[in-house]
Amino acid sequence: MNNGMTSLAKAVALVAMASLVATSAVGACKTTLRGELVQAPGDRKASVGEFLYFYLVEMTAESPTGSEKLFQSFVVPNMSKTLPIPFALEIEQPKDCPGKLELRVDTKDRDIMRLGTDASSAGRKTVRLERFESVPMWGPSF
Repeated sequence: MNNGMTSLAKAVALVAMASLVATSAVGACKTTLRGELVQAPGDRKASVGEFLYFYLVEMTAESPTGSEKLFQSFVVPNMSKTLPIPFALEIEQPKDCPGKLELRVDTKDRDIMRLGTDASSAGRKTVRLERFESVPMWGPSF
């Protein structure tokens, strides 16, 4: 009797584990966002630093006024001192890929979720993960 219960418990555990693996694989987001940082037209010359800070922000409708949530961030060493600068960001999340995200880029280590006046260059654009994106960079505002 005990062996029968043990076999049944093992079978239930295996089915539950297989279901969990299948569920996590279905909702995963694994892709590469490709694009380039370009000078914003008619703006002050954007300067670039030793590192580039990329923030993918998901716009959500959790409140009547809308809200935003950090989807993924990257710190990338910058090998070029002039624009345009190509980029490829490897996105890997356990949840589904959103249709649209806002890509925010900064050249100085600061909290870009609250854009303020600063001596760094910054850029932002609503992007789709499946397309090549050109992101305009603005020069510092004083």
